[in-house]
Amino acid sequence: MKMGLGISGFKELDAALGELPKATARNALRRVLVMAGQPIAESARQMAPDDPKTFAGDLRRSITVSASLKNKVGSSEYAAVMRGGGTKGEARAALIDARRAASGGSFAVVYVGPSGKRWGSMGHLPEFGTSKMAAQPYLRPAFDARSSEALNIIRTQLKDQIEKAAARYAKRQARKAAKAAG
Repeated sequence: MKMGLGISGFKELDAALGELPKATARNALRRVLVMAGQPIAESARQMAPDDPKTFAGDLRRSITVSASLKNKVGSSEYAAVMRGGGTKGEARAALIDARRAASGGSFAVVYVGPSGKRWGSMGHLPEFGTSKMAAQPYLRPAFDARSSEALNIIRTQLKDQIEKAAARYAKRQARKAAKAAG
């Protein structure tokens, strides 16, 4: 299940992000989203079931916040281009296009939830239950309980991150201009 959080009323911050180069803006936004995801992950760790017989106690430890998703989306597109005689650049472009299509066109995405070999693929089982196990939700209640706190972090931190990113970008551009001048 994919949960999203839409925010409005951030026109000035959005305009400031728009003035930065795309990659710089995305990185600043990701840093803030990772910060905002921490309270939700903290609550999810506290609410996650901890039955040593069923979960071996490692579900709680596996809950993370990450700006990079470890997924296989796009790998088949990459392989198809390579098998068809395409270049690595064309294959990478196919992979990126597939990932963008899968993300719904979001500018920045952050993952909050279980990760790792075991829980990365099975973390939904305790959340929703199975035919042999009752549901023990931990992610949705954590999201519901701490989403307003996450929004406050976004409000307070995004402005600072944009200003820092803009300062770093201006400094980089000044160094490039000085180097080009001589």
